[in-house]
Amino acid sequence: MKRNLRTLIGIALVALFVIGVINYLRRKLEVVRPPGVIVKPGPIPELPNKPPPVTAEFKGCPPEGDGGDPALNRLKNRVDEGNYVPVAIDAILQLTWPQTVERRNRAKWSASDTAAVSRYEGTPVAAEGYLAQVKEEGPESCNCHGADHEFHDFHIWLTQSAGEDRTRSVVIEANPHGRDQHPAWAAARLREIVRNQQRVRISGWLLLDPEHPDQVGKTRGTIWEIHPITQIAAQQQGRWVTLDK
Repeated sequence: MKRNLRTLIGIALVALFVIGVINYLRRKLEVVRPPGVIVKPGPIPELPNKPPPVTAEFKGCPPEGDGGDPALNRLKNRVDEGNYVPVAIDAILQLTWPQTVERRNRAKWSASDTAAVSRYEGTPVAAEGYLAQVKEEGPESCNCHGADHEFHDFHIWLTQSAGEDRTRSVVIEANPHGRDQHPAWAAARLREIVRNQQRVRISGWLLLDPEHPDQVGKTRGTIWEIHPITQIAAQQQGRWVTLDK
């Protein structure tokens, strides 16, 4: 009896030793990822408490702009950062919206439509993909119809795969606030990334822009956008490097 007990104790001690060695080796061999790297992009979460937009005047232009939809303009002109949730581009493309909000000011939306859009709008997201095209827009109400370069948004198209056309893209936009804070976000630099098919990670705020439903399936895959964007990082030799660096 004592011999059997000693045998069982010995087996248990050996098993504990082996488990300890395995855990030690696992910790040693585990890949340490830099802060902020997206590991498993997933679906869009429904956050119970999304941060309210922080806005600011831009060189005399108020956050609500000078016409159009003031509520939409305020969202386009937010300046705050967020705790970005890694999401897949396909997850954004799969989001739906009420057709009754298309081309309508938010003040005219029904309560149910507002609630449906609010489930995801204002979520801080980060998505990886490739830039398909970059375009500097002209005067818009959100930017007080400023004619100068500094008042223009950059429309950028983000795709899941390199070389993919814009029909399956998500529009991302750099507003004047962001461009002013990030001089490295120059159109020439962004177009270089397009040409090189360099993988990027875009962070910003999820927004529904109801003004372009006619372009879905033509120059965009959805009227959901990442707008404004607040961070741009490019992949270089396996590392993420912000354009500012």
